[in-house]
Amino acid sequence: MSRNRRSTSSTSGDSGKDPQLTFDQRLQANARERYRTHSVNSAFNNLRLLIPTEPPDRKLSKIETLRLAKSYISHLIAVLFVTLPLPSDFISW
Repeated sequence: MSRNRRSTSSTSGDSGKDPQLTFDQRLQANARERYRTHSVNSAFNNLRLLIPTEPPDRKLSKIETLRLAKSYISHLIAVLFVTLPLPSDFISW
């Protein structure tokens, strides 16, 4: 299985493109990526606020945040199962 890779040589067909257009496209792509990264980081920060940690002000990494969120959701589900009677037609997932 080989991956498709872009050629970095000057003969790759870019010689006819306007360098300013390519530069502007790169700037736009960079701005989109910064916005995407900011959005992802903001979502992680919001998720961190919902997860109880010890100490409470501990900054979690992204992977720690995901793992603890999964664990916390499982814990909350278990608490619900213990405290609430299950309906007779309940299907476990």
